[in-house]
Amino acid sequence: MRFFGQRGRSDEYRFLAVIAGQPMRWNPCEPIHYVVNLGPAPAGSLGDVQDAVVRVAGITGITFEYDGLSDEFPSPDRDLVQSDRYGDRWAPVLIAWVDPRTSAFDFEPDGHDAAAIASPFPAPGTGVLVSGVIVLNAVDPNPPGFTLPGDQGPVLLHELAHVLGLGHVKQQGELMEPYGGGVTDYGPGDLEGLSRLGRESGCLTTPPPS
Repeated sequence: MRFFGQRGRSDEYRFLAVIAGQPMRWNPCEPIHYVVNLGPAPAGSLGDVQDAVVRVAGITGITFEYDGLSDEFPSPDRDLVQSDRYGDRWAPVLIAWVDPRTSAFDFEPDGHDAAAIASPFPAPGTGVLVSGVIVLNAVDPNPPGFTLPGDQGPVLLHELAHVLGLGHVKQQGELMEPYGGGVTDYGPGDLEGLSRLGRESGCLTTPPPS
């Protein structure tokens, strides 16, 4: 990790949702499938995705399976089962690049242009995550790679952590700070939170698609 500001702390993490005292998370004992729609993505983007996925898998112990490129265009009301496209299963996590000027996603939720937006999706009526979407701002000026805070690589790491179930924190030095925390990789709190969403917390039962 390269630090461009203060360091974080291992107790600085927050889950997106807690149900009956337990964080909303994936079943870490089954693979998370994902697809990519490169669309207007800059050259090198698929490599950034795969490098970020390897990093998250190593921290959580969760296996990720790349199901290839997809022509699915991301939508805020995405169907969680798309039999014609993906078969009779939960739709894989979609990672896609869009032009925010023509997208249905709000890239200015707090008045500032967002580099990306992510959302995990639980199976209806449960706290078990089964799908998700990451939408990257194709006109964001930061380049592919993991060299500087705000580069596409750290942005993907941040959004993947959202899809896994981590929320924002206020602490600089943590990648889950809303603007990236001035770092290029996960901070101590990010690592602790991701670990608690992974295999160390035990298996869950993945509900069947409905």
